[in-house]
Amino acid sequence: MIKKLSKKLLNRKIFHKIEGNFILTRRSKVMIPNLNIDIIYLMGVIAGDGSLNETKRSKGGYHYTFRIYAAGKKYLKLLNKLFEKNFGIEGKIIKDLRKMNTYYLVFKNAPLFFYFVINGNEIGKKKRFKIPKITTKNRKYFFEYLSGLIDTDGHIAGRRIQLKQKNKEFLNKIKLLANKYHLNCTDPKVNYTNKIPYYYIRFDNKIHLRFKTNTFLNKEK
Repeated sequence: MIKKLSKKLLNRKIFHKIEGNFILTRRSKVMIPNLNIDIIYLMGVIAGDGSLNETKRSKGGYHYTFRIYAAGKKYLKLLNKLFEKNFGIEGKIIKDLRKMNTYYLVFKNAPLFFYFVINGNEIGKKKRFKIPKITTKNRKYFFEYLSGLIDTDGHIAGRRIQLKQKNKEFLNKIKLLANKYHLNCTDPKVNYTNKIPYYYIRFDNKIHLRFKTNTFLNKEK
């Protein structure tokens, strides 16, 4: 992984060097982990309420910005701990002035940015909505990825879970895998929010969720 990531950075003309399992740039030192359940979970979180954006700099090159949005700080603090544990860095939690009670966790770090790109997350507006290949061949990884999606875009209703997305085809792919693992998933259905169509599926609540059911998340200060 670290060699593949280094090649990606070289292609983008980003100065860096490798020291053991770390990548050093002019401004950061990032630990590069092997894939594990934390990483797979974060990939699901990013697919749900995250964004990876590259914007041109006035002096040449690009800014690489990585954000995860949430309705409260506590969930973002928990995610920040996962980044610190796995990458040795922490992001900043900032109030989103465009929306009431919304915050985002932000990283401006090229190695972290491209780590998730290499592993299947999409740059810019989500158009392809592909499920990362690594999660489609491994039941444990798929459930962790699904857990990340549910913790960001899901709703728990007793024995059933509802997952909402803009992209119907993405939910169809989730449905096929969910039913492969006997989650009794429905076909996507549509509802409208401010005249915008959103699709949702429902399936059995048999996924180990990290944060969605924690009651303290509803006790924001």
